[in-house]
Amino acid sequence: MTSERKNITQPIDWWAAFETEAKKDGLTLSEWVGACCVANLPASVSRALADRPPASRPKKPRDEGR
Repeated sequence: MTSERKNITQPIDWWAAFETEAKKDGLTLSEWVGACCVANLPASVSRALADRPPASRPKKPRDEGR
């Protein structure tokens, strides 16, 4: 499963509150926003969603010749 980047706009004080809560929960802002969105879906829809991929880039293969 790949992820897609979306740009969303919210008031500055909202972002500050979102970031504070995400940090309290030990999540990245992206993880926290995603969890909030999923929590507001009907249960039948949220159960059918794919697992969220980890928030990291795939490792590049090492150059064995160096």
